[in-house]
Amino acid sequence: MSADRARPFPFAALEKLTRADVQAAARMTRAARRHVRLSAVGAAATEVTGADVQLAVRSVRVADVRRGTDDAVGVVIALTGDPSPAARVLVEAPSALAGAIVARALRQKPPKVVDASRAAPAALVGAFAAIVSAVLRRSHAGVAVRVVAAGPAAALARDLAAVAGGLTSAWLTVTMGGEAFEARVTIPDAIAATPYLAEAAHADLLRMGDARLVLPIVIARTLASRFDLAALAPGDAFVPSGCALATAEDRALHGNVALVAPAAELGVAAELAGGGRLVIGGLLESHPWAPEVCMPSDERSNATLEAVLDAPVVVRVELGSLTMTAREWADLGPGDVVTLGRKLGDLAILRVGGAELARGELVQVDGEVAVRIVERTGELAGGPGGQS
Repeated sequence: MSADRARPFPFAALEKLTRADVQAAARMTRAARRHVRLSAVGAAATEVTGADVQLAVRSVRVADVRRGTDDAVGVVIALTGDPSPAARVLVEAPSALAGAIVARALRQKPPKVVDASRAAPAALVGAFAAIVSAVLRRSHAGVAVRVVAAGPAAALARDLAAVAGGLTSAWLTVTMGGEAFEARVTIPDAIAATPYLAEAAHADLLRMGDARLVLPIVIARTLASRFDLAALAPGDAFVPSGCALATAEDRALHGNVALVAPAAELGVAAELAGGGRLVIGGLLESHPWAPEVCMPSDERSNATLEAVLDAPVVVRVELGSLTMTAREWADLGPGDVVTLGRKLGDLAILRVGGAELARGELVQVDGEVAVRIVERTGELAGGPGGQS
């Protein structure tokens, strides 16, 4: 391209996001993948309204309950029998969209003009809440859905923030019968760790019967440079930096661990107790492969060039795995105890990006859990300077 045709990139036109917004989008994405069947919601809405309904996520931001429209209709849905605010979702729609949905569900002609300066009438609010509930029940079969509250969306958002703390909102474009509307879904940040599809997952496991399922036991996760990992050889000791979950005492491991599938980023919290016992926890935890996790404070001060050339990757340290049939996993609950029979010195696995990198013995280095490499079983994808 010639110089006279070159134009500066319009950076000023780019959408401006804060780090909090990026983190909010990640939370919403995790929650949506685990809890929402978006295509099924659109199909159910199409069935209920008789019009082709398409849903598309436009943006995700940290919720600001101070900003809202007076005419927006809100419906708070409880997605399980759990009464805690963390299991609730606020669905908001402008009166025009709520009116169009109700009219089409009743097979009537949608109103052409809606007075946005006035609150939606109670009859419209109630009908819209009933339709939202019906759509969610059809699209999430087997999941209990209950309307907790309905009314002006701004007031409901403030009430939810007061009891649930931080909130994240996703703005949706709803296309129905050739017309486009804006809607918003707001969730408590804690919902990203609340698996409301537990009943459906339990049924799926029972259907798998005696199929054997394996989850590695992660005892530490940390950052390490590609060059350091590429240079690991038998006899070397790998010491996790600042992110060990379990500690070594009296020739045994104690403390928090997680059951995480090799390529997954969500795991079940657990605790290693004495005698090689594993106590199952009741929460899902995030164990991302993104390098931002477990970043030691001194790593943040590196010069840009050094940081790029020595880009860190996330390493998980696994001590064996827990293998049970699908039926046994289904029967497992918080507080249950599983005997592992593993001791300090058993072979551990170093895993990067879901792939096994090396195996070694668990040892103590200045009181910290470390792995003395016995064998290399893999290489970093792309070599020391490649992508993992």
